[in-house]
Amino acid sequence: MAIVLASLPAGLVEEVDARWAQRTPANRTAIARELAKRLEPHQGDFEAAWRLARCYVWIADEAPYYRDTKTRFRLGKKAMNVAKRAVQVQPKRVEGHYYYAWAVGQWSLGISIAKALWEGAESKYTGALKKVDQLDRSFDQYGALRMWGRYYHSLPWPKRNRAKSAKYLRTAVKKAPTNLRSFVYLAETLIGQGEHKSACDLVTKALKLKGNSAKEPDWDLWQKELVRLKNTGCKKLLENL
Repeated sequence: MAIVLASLPAGLVEEVDARWAQRTPANRTAIARELAKRLEPHQGDFEAAWRLARCYVWIADEAPYYRDTKTRFRLGKKAMNVAKRAVQVQPKRVEGHYYYAWAVGQWSLGISIAKALWEGAESKYTGALKKVDQLDRSFDQYGALRMWGRYYHSLPWPKRNRAKSAKYLRTAVKKAPTNLRSFVYLAETLIGQGEHKSACDLVTKALKLKGNSAKEPDWDLWQKELVRLKNTGCKKLLENL
């Protein structure tokens, strides 16, 4: 069924951005769902499209990455479509490329990394991240660094390269020192390398940080994941718990 697209009403982007800024650990998903409904009729517009892709990937991220794969697959695919539209309209803006890469990641987790690689996800993901690197690597608290790091951690053998993963994620932690997602990803990479003490030292450091819901409204989700890692002595990956 064809989607009937409405023109973007005056003031909608400003209203969406103001509402997005109100997210907290308690309401983040409700706000993302609310804004997705408001943006969906206008997804042919660049400013609406990339914000809609952002809503979809945030909703998908409400469940930890190793759970609810059906929802992750469905929302990842929807986010890919609207982010791709944003890229086509404004190829020199970073937002479309960034959320396209994130969407490919969600979609890949939804069908399994191995199957996604078979279906060509790798070039889509890395191509989008390379564009982010060129345009503005600092976007979303250096989010591209987290994505590169997670990419090299999550690839199946023999493509996996946790040394590269750790390099990207150490930089991510340095550049965005309050982003708990970066700490979780780096801790898991270190565990994957067998560096359990280093992972636990990192987790202990991260758990002492104070949350900033204005920047990280998903703070509580990643804090819980850090606690789960610490409770294993930093010896198991979250997906194996």
